[in-house]
Parts: sequence; structure tokens; C-alpha cells
Amino acid sequence: MQPFIAVTVREVIDSDYNWTPVVYGQFHTYTDAVVHAGGVPVIVPLIDDQPILRRLYEKCDGLLLTGGNDLDPGTYKSPHTSRARGVSPRRDKQELQLLEWALADDKPVFGICRGMQLINVALGGSLHQDISVDLPAAHNHEVSVERKNFHHLAHKLKINPSSRLAEILGTDVVATNALHHQAIDQLGDGLVATAHAEDGVIEAIELPGKHFVIGVQSHPEALEAETEPLWGKLFMAFVGSAKAS
Repeated sequence: MQPFIAVTVREVIDSDYNWTPVVYGQFHTYTDAVVHAGGVPVIVPLIDDQPILRRLYEKCDGLLLTGGNDLDPGTYKSPHTSRARGVSPRRDKQELQLLEWALADDKPVFGICRGMQLINVALGGSLHQDISVDLPAAHNHEVSVERKNFHHLAHKLKINPSSRLAEILGTDVVATNALHHQAIDQLGDGLVATAHAEDGVIEAIELPGKHFVIGVQSHPEALEAETEPLWGKLFMAFVGSAKAS
């Protein structure tokens, strides 16, 4: 049977009708990538009723933590500054709960961009609130944003050859896009950095000892179909891991 993959959402305000209720949704590329890999995507809305959220979680075989707004700096015990963009405490709370359950049950977890950062924070790590301020010598990691092009391959990642990511992709170098202004600072407990950009910024993490816990800082869901098919192998491995579990 095809595994059900929980896909987390963001809060979206309709700019033309900003008086209407908040929309819970996510870019279609996430669900497309899950489908391409043989999974069944399940969009998980923000739910304040924890027993209902738990029932929905239990129906799913894997957890895809998607990108979007920044985490509330309070989640990693950092002062609130204007550098944190569009925080959503409701989203933070729900995703941290889903991740806690998934880690306890050893369900496969795949974190993308914000999702990778959330895994790090959940395990006690911290973030640079803005790369340009905290790491002034680093490259521009918002190049794809400035070009308004998710498909723009901004840089190449150097992957640890002994990592699971390298094993899955079959290479220790891969091109990717760049759409983030924050980055991992201190790694969370047990996490291993498995890929870096040319400037040393952490671009992928893994949690050894778990069935499947991998995070990437870029947005491979926008690349796997055409621009860089290598990334499709990562979605295949994630969905395959969910099926096996």
C-alpha cells in the first residue's frame, strides 16, 4: 500500500481579501514530489484540538515538515528581533508536537528549509536569525528569491561521503536553489551536519539511529521533477522508508 505522508502547512493571508479567514496551505510542489515518489500526501491543517491532531497523525506513515515563515526565536531561547520574519506560534507549536510524536514512534521525518531548522530547534539547537548579519562573510543564500525563481541553481552542496544523504543521492556534490535567510547555528542533540554550502553554511542534517530523519536547507521539492532529478531520489527514499515502517 502507498504510505500516507503528513504535509505541514503555513498560514496564508489573501492580500486581495485580507478580511477573510486565514488559509491553511502549502506550495503544490511538496505534494507533487510526494506523489512522484509513490506516496499519498495528506495536508495537515492547524488544529488546536490535540486528540484530533493525534488521530490524524496516527493515520500517517511519515512526516514532511515543509518550508515557510521563520520559527519564533523563543523556541530556541533567542531574543525576539525584527530579523525573524512572519513567525507563527500556532504553526511552531503544532509542528513541534508532530515531530515529538514522530521521533518517539520512529516514523520517517523529512524536513525542508524551515522544517530542517525545526528539527534542529526541537533537539535543543539554535539558529542564526539572519545570515547577512550573523555571518557577514557568507554568500547570499536568498539568490533564488531575488531572481524570483525556485528553479535557479544558486550553489553546489558538498555532502559528507559517508552520510546517508550521499548514499541516497549517489554523489557527494549536488546543485540546489537558495531561498533562506536563516541557518543552523548550534546543532541539536544527536544531529550530524551532512552537507554544507561553499561558504560553510550547514545545508543538511541527519539523526543517526533513527529510521529516517533527514533535513535539507534548500527546496528540492521544486527541483526534483525537472531541474535536478537527483533530488527525486531523496523523496523516493523518504516515501520508501515510510512504506517500510
